[in-house]
Amino acid sequence: MAPVHPDILAALTTGIQSEVAAYVFYREVYKRFDDEQLRDTLEQLAIEEKKHFHYLEKQYDSLVRSEKWISTADVLKQNGLPEINEEMTGEHKELIDQVEKASGIREILDIAYDLETAARDLYRSAAEESDSREAKEVFNYLAKFEEGHMRLINSLLDKLDD
Repeated sequence: MAPVHPDILAALTTGIQSEVAAYVFYREVYKRFDDEQLRDTLEQLAIEEKKHFHYLEKQYDSLVRSEKWISTADVLKQNGLPEINEEMTGEHKELIDQVEKASGIREILDIAYDLETAARDLYRSAAEESDSREAKEVFNYLAKFEEGHMRLINSLLDKLDD
């Protein structure tokens, strides 16, 4: 079997970093609000980002060790989630600084929407650039998940307008 193209591994690495950044962002924002519905949504988003991290880590590990993709179904069947070290990188600190400077929930949700849009675009691009059917499936799956997050955040923004 041919070695995995370095661009695929780079896309997975960027995806892993993106998921950790989003997870840290949602966990930090969660601490700043008392509204229970908003907190529930932020917690749901954090958990899903952690799942994406887990998914990408498993794919990366499998590709490096055996040069084989793991099916989405097989990854999702695995129990438990790894702990994500919340030690802040520069990117994470910048996100938290944006949260601290935000004038309110709308601005924070705009930041969240931008995070999800960037992740979706990353995965779409990786899917388009890949020659592998498996890679296309993995990246398209993740892009659709990020689109779901975007819809969820949009619904929260719509509620602010009511």
